[in-house]
Amino acid sequence: MKKCIYIAAILLSVLAVSCGQRQADALQESIELGHSLLEQKRYSEAMEAYSQAETRALKADDQYSLGIIYQHIAHTYNATGGHSEEIAYLDRAIQAYEKAGKPYNSLHVYFESGVARHNFQDYASAEKIFRNTMFQAHQAADTLLEAACLEAYAALCLESSRQDPSLAISMLARKANELRCPLTCEDRGMLAYAYSLTGDHDSAEEWIEKALASAETPSEKAQAKFREYQVASRAGRSAEALEALEAVMEHSNSVEAASLKRSVESARKEYQAHQFELAQQRLRSTRLIIAFIILAAMAIVFAMTGYVRYRRLEAAKALAEEKAETEKYMTIAEELQTRLKAASKRLPSEKHMAIAKFDLLERLCEQYYVYEGTDNLQSKILKEVKSVIEGLREDPKSIKGLEMMLDRNCNGLVARLREQMPKLKADDVKLFIFAACGFSSTTISTILEKDKGIVYNRIWRLKGKIEASEAPDKAEFLDSINS
Repeated sequence: MKKCIYIAAILLSVLAVSCGQRQADALQESIELGHSLLEQKRYSEAMEAYSQAETRALKADDQYSLGIIYQHIAHTYNATGGHSEEIAYLDRAIQAYEKAGKPYNSLHVYFESGVARHNFQDYASAEKIFRNTMFQAHQAADTLLEAACLEAYAALCLESSRQDPSLAISMLARKANELRCPLTCEDRGMLAYAYSLTGDHDSAEEWIEKALASAETPSEKAQAKFREYQVASRAGRSAEALEALEAVMEHSNSVEAASLKRSVESARKEYQAHQFELAQQRLRSTRLIIAFIILAAMAIVFAMTGYVRYRRLEAAKALAEEKAETEKYMTIAEELQTRLKAASKRLPSEKHMAIAKFDLLERLCEQYYVYEGTDNLQSKILKEVKSVIEGLREDPKSIKGLEMMLDRNCNGLVARLREQMPKLKADDVKLFIFAACGFSSTTISTILEKDKGIVYNRIWRLKGKIEASEAPDKAEFLDSINS
């Protein structure tokens, strides 16, 4: 007995381990799927995958996986411009990593939250985070993180309302000299701008040339051009500043420049203010204003051209829809007059107005094609055609005329239907009359003002009612609406 219990316990343990492994695999697959979708820029699908992963991680109380998930969700919000949500999820990732006992991951995400707050223009919070991160990274001998933090802190010193170019220069020097980390193109651009703020224009020129020479990707080139604009603007070289700013503005329209848009916008305001101060002193400022006016005029011309093009497309679309509606109603009119004409040939003595409508439809169809191209007459004819068709829907005499036509042509077909199926609704009888007259589904849907799908379903239900009834002539009824 004890041996059996022991074996059962082992089997249960193996089963539990197997289930746990399957849950862990499913969690990992959800995380990897979300990361893949994020790289493909399919953000909504990535968020859905991360939500599923979060549910699994919470169920398993896997704090480390939760930290990864929250970090990736923050990256998704960053890509879509949701900076406040990005900060919130980075904070949640920090807490999850701390609970999981992962101080390395927690510190790196803490630095990310500082960068996010910097981008959100919360400079005070970002500065506090950068200071703490630098200290902890130095204590942990994490050179790469310390270098990244120095670079981010230097950028903050140049962008905040209380600019400190000297501190920015010292931080970048510490990164290059003490940490032995090579300066990036962005670092060189920041040094150029920092030196220009201190009035050392020679050093600023030297570093901006290095930044431009080291720029490789379109994004790096745009960043270097942005710094070139700042340096040239402060040195009073208006033409060079304008040329550099135009290059940045052109790049800002591309996907890669999303992170620069905020800086470019502030740069434009700064540039305009600077040029206004020099307007009375320099002749070049006049040319710059003229250049801006020309660009604005070109933008207006392009906007007007686009608007005119849009209006033309809308008019063409409306014309196409009107033409399609006209063709539909004329096709229905031809079908109705053909059906009614065929019926009236069997009833030469019939004088009922509903049967006689085919004469009017026939004349209208002939007049429509005779006056083809004459918009005024064609629109009037189309209006009369619509009136005839609507009469079949709203005028009881018209329906009664069609019913009388069917009764006389088909040996009292509708009368027998009413007699043998007295509980049939008036709408079902009307639908039976239209179908038995041989009208197409398009014609019936137009007369009843219902979608084709609804007409199909109603005819199908009507057939079912007839089939389920005990009417002696139900086979004939079904055959009349099936033909």
